Amino acid sequence: MPTATAPSRPLDKEDSPPSATGQAAGRMRRMGQALALPIAAMPAAGLLLRLGQPDLIGRFESWHRVAAMLSATGSAVLDFLPLLFAAGLALGTARGRSAAAGPALAALICYLVMARIILVWHPLDAADATAGMAPARWPYGALTGILAGLLAVAVWRWAVDRRHLPAFVGYAVILASALAGGALLGFLYPWVDQALTAFAETISSNAVVGGGLFGFANRALIPLGLHQIPNTLVWFVAGECGQGTTGDIPCFFAHDPEAGLFMSGFFPVAIFGLPAAALAMWHATPRDHKATGSLLLTGAMLSAAFGVTEPLELSFAFTALRLYLAHAVLTGLSLAIVNALGVHAGFFFSAGLLDLGFNWSISTRPALLLVVGAVYAVIYYTLFRFAITRFDLATPGRRPRPNSTEGKTS
Repeated sequence: MPTATAPSRPLDKEDSPPSATGQAAGRMRRMGQALALPIAAMPAAGLLLRLGQPDLIGRFESWHRVAAMLSATGSAVLDFLPLLFAAGLALGTARGRSAAAGPALAALICYLVMARIILVWHPLDAADATAGMAPARWPYGALTGILAGLLAVAVWRWAVDRRHLPAFVGYAVILASALAGGALLGFLYPWVDQALTAFAETISSNAVVGGGLFGFANRALIPLGLHQIPNTLVWFVAGECGQGTTGDIPCFFAHDPEAGLFMSGFFPVAIFGLPAAALAMWHATPRDHKATGSLLLTGAMLSAAFGVTEPLELSFAFTALRLYLAHAVLTGLSLAIVNALGVHAGFFFSAGLLDLGFNWSISTRPALLLVVGAVYAVIYYTLFRFAITRFDLATPGRRPRPNSTEGKTS
């Protein structure tokens, strides 16, 4: 809220000297937001890729060319994810829009150099090179783009923003840094590849525990804006399903029957659980708060249809922290349960009805998600209705009574 002594322009967070912890948290938050930029290109790409596959439009002989073009359009985004991650990190972490072009170009150059140097150390097989294997399946895959983006931003800020070196000098430093970074990554690749493989195998062999921990962490980090960091690792980097394809999402769309360990359990929560929670929050409001019903039901529709859960989650994450933590625990349990049941489903956007319907035919035992979801709807409604009324929580449309302590402790 502005005051009489407010400055003539809004203070930028970086104008005041925050603490070291605050600076680190801010950088991590910006990194998470930046990683979300390339992921934003996934919905349309995944939809086009799915539509062009043989069990949909591709099944019609006269539409084969159209199907091929649709699949190629979607693959163009998925195959060049490393490039998108590099540019997204640079654009998302730049201090101002006018300053974004330099770091973005630096990130692209940095990635191209690093990827080429890594291939010098670990060249593609003759068959893969002839087939033009996509960069997402080269050594390190999307991780190369992430590392290139981080390196480019750091070097650009040091050389151009702080040292005020000319841009051409900054790009020279970028090239040298990318050369060194690529050589280091090429040298370390055998050990890094073994570590990532071991991590993926450990999680896969303990899918119940591993999926549950990931589900809890994913939801718990949303209020901090840090959930995209573990998402990127498990959805696009860790695990390999043949021909260099890595990550849970690419492997699922490559029809790997074991993929989906980090996606399936989100469907019962998004389609059933959170809409039921929205209904409970509406029923717990005073009858004269009709506008609350419109707000919550809109959030419920977004969650169920498209898997967009943040509007509902953020409506109570900060005012009813204990209830939000219960939601995070239930999400982790959902991933653990569906993995124990052998369900393998996936999404190209989020865990809503749209993705479930489009990908039903390539999923394993997807009908069980409806059963688990129905149970979750009852659990969410009962838990939210009881907790809100029993502890007088400050959910949308409600204000805690003066003698309530929930608002202070949460």
